[in-house]
Amino acid sequence: MTESLHPVSPASPPEYEATSGSVTFVGSGPGDLGLLTLSGSRALTFADVIIVDPAIDVDHVRALVSAHSQIRVSKGDEDAGLILRSIAQGLKVVRLHSGDYFTDADADSVLAEVLTQAGLHANVVPGVNRWSAALSYGAVTASAAFAALDATLGVPDVEEWPHAQTLIIRAKGSDSARVASAATQRYTSNGTVLSLEKMGTTSQVSDLITWRDVTVSDADERFFIVGPGIDENHRSRFAWFEGKPLFDWRVIVPRTKDDLNSLIEELDHYGATSEIVATMSIEPPRTEQAMEKAVRGLVDGRYLWLVFTSPHAVTAIAERLTEYGLDSRALSGISLAAVGSGTTEALARLGLVPDLTPVVENTTGALANEFPAYDDLIDPLNRVLVPSADVAVEPLLVGLSRLGWDVEEVTAYRTVRAAPPPADVRDDIKTGMFDAVLFTSATAVRNMIGIAGKPHAATVVAAIGPATAAACEMHGLRVDVVAETPTFESVAEALARFADRRRADQVAAGLPTTKPSQRKRRKRRKVVEPAE
Repeated sequence: MTESLHPVSPASPPEYEATSGSVTFVGSGPGDLGLLTLSGSRALTFADVIIVDPAIDVDHVRALVSAHSQIRVSKGDEDAGLILRSIAQGLKVVRLHSGDYFTDADADSVLAEVLTQAGLHANVVPGVNRWSAALSYGAVTASAAFAALDATLGVPDVEEWPHAQTLIIRAKGSDSARVASAATQRYTSNGTVLSLEKMGTTSQVSDLITWRDVTVSDADERFFIVGPGIDENHRSRFAWFEGKPLFDWRVIVPRTKDDLNSLIEELDHYGATSEIVATMSIEPPRTEQAMEKAVRGLVDGRYLWLVFTSPHAVTAIAERLTEYGLDSRALSGISLAAVGSGTTEALARLGLVPDLTPVVENTTGALANEFPAYDDLIDPLNRVLVPSADVAVEPLLVGLSRLGWDVEEVTAYRTVRAAPPPADVRDDIKTGMFDAVLFTSATAVRNMIGIAGKPHAATVVAAIGPATAAACEMHGLRVDVVAETPTFESVAEALARFADRRRADQVAAGLPTTKPSQRKRRKRRKVVEPAE
């Protein structure tokens, strides 16, 4: 049962004695965890309890922390009680705020006051503040001192506005009209202003308009910038964010059983918004007896090596250990081998580092080539456990057997075709609302077409390699992009180069620069029934 949280006011006497526990307040930047500093990332790595703002993507945070970390969504004043209780238990706490604690007015710095009065030490890691971020994402250089006005706290009379060469005004969408009305008294209705919405996202919108053109917006946060740096010619020399090759491109990535986090990061680097569609589902084995026997063998010291061929195998073993009240420490004394960066990362989240990973190529066959031979003089056991899917990994098993090892394979999970995606996603795929589809394997091609249908002819098709491209063509798809090498980095870069060339061709032809999804759509002709 979850313990109820009781707010602690700053005036309350200390309720908990200081222990080895600690709390660190980390600013993550304005809504983009990619702006997290090295110190902030390090604090998250060692945290036992992490409290995040409601707007922060919990899944994104989970990918940055240890497997044992508890992630809680902030409940305002109740956070103080949770922090104090956690510290009393000797836990390390991080309060992750989407901003900076001292330059963003809505940061809950009251928690720091509570902890100070309770005699506890609190550390603060600065974050990128929203004001400097607005300048950077808006490609505005402030040649002189700039000032900030937070109109979300109220729109003051224009006489009370800061006087500076460059002024940044933060407003909620509903406050835009009042801000514009007050601004016309200082800058006139024809005064030029840079309007910035959805800052730092791949759907960011920055418009150079006049104050009379400002309309009410439904945006949660909007920035207005005035000053010499907003001039279009001046900004164009520094445009970087909205000038990314795949900025505002909507890319769909069919997933089989592989972890695609690193691919999504690569696409994000080029400005794309990525949506993963699962084409394969991971399910437990049909019977549990074999896995139960294998895990008991691991705990009893039956195996010298444990070979992981996928992140799902890591998860399957970890879940079985948890069912028995054990954790990764039960694997101490067993040598670990891993295939694939995703598998290595899954082990790292459990606090484990593999003793062997393929150097030349990250495949099961390469692992067999680099695996040490069994030596009865130094190896106390010759048994190797390979938890895998219900599809055999023959190259690995044969290779290890030839090296003198007694290999036992156990079905840790099953792979089956996933259920179709939601109807709106299927409709967007077929009608060309995605700008590109990126296939990472021939299996992904077959499965996606099987559950969602073919992508529209206007959608750019990218393939990670020749075999994947051949599978696309076999299913009647035109392949626009093929990676030079079969890696996530290479295919993302190839798609970005394609987008750059496409945009350059549009400019050279005197055409407006549009995305593939921004094509003219034919109107359906009405069918007139003949009169009887």
